[in-house]
Amino acid sequence: MKVHVDEDLCIGCGICEGVAPEVFSLENEPVAQVIMDPVEVEFQEAARQAAEDCPEEAIDVEDDADLPLIDETTTEGFDETEVDEFSTIVSERKERMRAIVDADLCIGCGICEGIVPEVFSLLNEPYAEVLLDPIPEEYQDATREAAEECPEEAISIVD
Repeated sequence: MKVHVDEDLCIGCGICEGVAPEVFSLENEPVAQVIMDPVEVEFQEAARQAAEDCPEEAIDVEDDADLPLIDETTTEGFDETEVDEFSTIVSERKERMRAIVDADLCIGCGICEGIVPEVFSLLNEPYAEVLLDPIPEEYQDATREAAEECPEEAISIVD
């Protein structure tokens, strides 16, 4: 995910820095500056919230899902280096699936761990814990199944 601050719209109120200080800063400028580009997965929700809270709508969010998919028609006119860069982005997108367990909803039944023990564990907590972030492609189908089978719907999947 990428974020951008429109310096013409930003009034330097500091709301974004208060919500997502790992992503935005007003330390050296009269307007907000992006200090994490791209935004790491663990800070993406806060960055989205900062964009929502911005009173001047000066923050644009570009999710990885907004990036174009690559095929022969989208690579026409690009040199080999540019095509390789696009292919790398697409490959990285496949590895960005995340699973999130809501500890307040999870009852510790172990269904998810039974389906995909490489991703979920009940060993350290009374609720399911996610072991892999992001979820490797080879475990993604099983992780989706675990989320679907969760009786309390405590597992969310983020692509």
